[in-house]
Amino acid sequence: MVSLNHIGIAVADLPRMKELFSLLGLNVDHVEDVPEQGVKTHFLPLPLEQGAIEFLETVDPQGTVAQFIAKKGPGIHHLSFGAKKGELELLSQKLRAAGFRLLYDTPREGAHGMKINFIHPASAGGILIEIMEPT
Repeated sequence: MVSLNHIGIAVADLPRMKELFSLLGLNVDHVEDVPEQGVKTHFLPLPLEQGAIEFLETVDPQGTVAQFIAKKGPGIHHLSFGAKKGELELLSQKLRAAGFRLLYDTPREGAHGMKINFIHPASAGGILIEIMEPT
C-alpha cells in the first residue's frame, strides 16, 4: 500500500494562503527552492491520524457537485479539515474576521454526522475548503 505524501497547491498569493492555513492550525515548517521546476516549495505538515479519500458520486444532476463536474470536469473538489467538537463556530468567527468568506451562515449536516461549512474558493486561493466538527 502507498501512503499520501503531500498535496501540491499552486498559489498566486502566498501570504494570504499562509494566513488561511495558519488559522486552520497549519504552518510552514520547511521552505526549499526547486530550480528545475521553477518553484519555491513551502511545506505545512499535516497532523494526520488517519486520512481518507472521498469519492463524490452525484445523485442529483442539479446538485453542487454535478455543477462542479459540468463546469470543471471531474477531479479534486475540496480539501477537508476537522476541528474538535465545539470548535467549529470559533474557527468560523476567526476566518470571517480575517476576511475569508464561508458558504453558509451556520453549519450544515455532512457525512458521518459532522457539522460542516466551506470556505469559498474565491477567498481561499481557488480552493474549496471544508471545515467540520463531530456533532
